[in-house]
Amino acid sequence: MNKYQIRALLDMGKIAIAIFAVIAIFNGIIMLGMEATDLVAGMSFGVMIYCLYQLFLIRVGQLESQDKETK
Repeated sequence: MNKYQIRALLDMGKIAIAIFAVIAIFNGIIMLGMEATDLVAGMSFGVMIYCLYQLFLIRVGQLESQDKETK
């Protein structure tokens, strides 16, 4: 294997470990007494905030390009 294939395997391993860690954390929270629906609602709220932030960044880019065109 070349260095790029090794690097890709390491990156994929890091992602797999992160996914398993998140699943373990959620399972731990559920075992502590929080319901799964509350976790799903919290994750949905987080994703919504992230999407709004991305829309904000897109709009900022649009306004910057409009400003550059008018100058």
